[in-house]
Amino acid sequence: MHIGRVGGSTFFRDGSTAARGVSDVPAIEAKLQRAVQRAPLPAGEARRDVAPDTPSVPAAGTALRRYRRLAVGLAVTDAICITVALLGSYALRYPGELATAREAAIIALAPLVWIVVFYTFNLYAPQHLSAHEELRRVIGASGVGIVVLIMVSYWSQSPFSRAWVGLTWILVLVLELLPRRWWRAYQWRMRMDGRLALRTLVVGTSAEASRLVENLQVGASGFVPLGHVQVSGPNVSANQLPIIGRIGDLDMLVRTHAADCLFVASTEITEADMARVRQVAREAQIEVRVLPNLPEMLTSRLTLLRVGSATVVALRSVRLSGPQAAIKRITDIAVASVALLLSLPLWPVIALAIRLDSHGPTFFHQERVTKDGRIFPMHKFRTMRTGDSGFDTTRPFFKLESDPRLTRVGAFLRRLSLDELPQLWNVLTGDMSIVGPRPLPADQVAANPELLTPRHAVPAGVTGWWQINGRSGVTPEEALRLDLFYIENWSPTLDLFILLKTFGALAKREGAY
Repeated sequence: MHIGRVGGSTFFRDGSTAARGVSDVPAIEAKLQRAVQRAPLPAGEARRDVAPDTPSVPAAGTALRRYRRLAVGLAVTDAICITVALLGSYALRYPGELATAREAAIIALAPLVWIVVFYTFNLYAPQHLSAHEELRRVIGASGVGIVVLIMVSYWSQSPFSRAWVGLTWILVLVLELLPRRWWRAYQWRMRMDGRLALRTLVVGTSAEASRLVENLQVGASGFVPLGHVQVSGPNVSANQLPIIGRIGDLDMLVRTHAADCLFVASTEITEADMARVRQVAREAQIEVRVLPNLPEMLTSRLTLLRVGSATVVALRSVRLSGPQAAIKRITDIAVASVALLLSLPLWPVIALAIRLDSHGPTFFHQERVTKDGRIFPMHKFRTMRTGDSGFDTTRPFFKLESDPRLTRVGAFLRRLSLDELPQLWNVLTGDMSIVGPRPLPADQVAANPELLTPRHAVPAGVTGWWQINGRSGVTPEEALRLDLFYIENWSPTLDLFILLKTFGALAKREGAY
């Protein structure tokens, strides 16, 4: 059993994705089209997943076959990455030298070893991995793969040098992350146009099941719900989709509707009904996914345990322990120092542009709040005209999309986030971290203590989960939810994931004002 996420919900997955010999049902295609057309979209986004003349939902089993082709593509890419990394690092370590026969044999064997290791980390099931989870597993699998190659080299009496090993690991990580980012974007596009939509029956008819349907119908979830299956409990009317049958007829419903997946709303299903679901899924060779009614969280926090004859979910507690805090602090100092040195040539240019564009100081200093409610002076390049704004800045996450106080240079600096560069000094002094919830002004926190105080469980950051999920384009409620998600799911790999995604957010310049 594995753990995954759809939208804001966590689910458990059990079952097989083997191909099935089922025929398509024309009547279901019309239902699928209507279901997709009813799916809500994010505000301001045009519908792209339904074309008038092109079916947006694949025929029976098509999505599963496409997922298998994606897995093959990922495996080929991984094989190429490790080969290029080994050859490239060898050329850097031994310039002008040819590999010996034993070294060449190890390089030739490496792709097979690499694919096996990545397969054991479940990295060829893209439909079951979130972006953060994939990053975490790629880092772990790469480390294990390098260790296996070192062992093979010793057995062959042609050991890798430490420099070759180190260069290979660095190169392969870079090479792995770039194509996997492309594959993930390609998978998202296929989900958006319906080519990777799994035909799904929702087992249950409660309010929880209806919320599940809403999650499945939003954006590129990868599922198209066909209808509800009534369980043995009280008969509750479904809100959006029709009830197409009862749990006793589940095998017939799976065949008739050519289902690829069964999604179970767990709070209303009995043990006997769940046994029936698993039996049908096993015989039809389709997946089962169970919604445990947990709040939004990373799947790395969850562990399945046996207690007697029951299966329970254990939630790993999240807290910044002493060693973890030390690692985070060392990383902050290293990243901030390098970024500060690289950006220093820009500072006098920015300062001169600010002074020529408008009257006032070069830097802007404001009292902000960080971990445990401590107030500190945060530094930025000034982007606004000086003077009283006349706005009520005590509102939570106050920020104007078209702020009349913004200068021409200030608007340019904000688009590129260059106004944030002085905060690198705040990181070095320990007031902030590279990654964390953005520090809010002290007057906002003082005016909304109950709402905003939970954000101060970790150090404030230059970038964070909020910034890579919309930046200024999210609502205050959504910003608070994203900050609390980060606090509840903090990990070193999550920080690394946010840092890598920040570069993409800066390049796109979406939501920056």
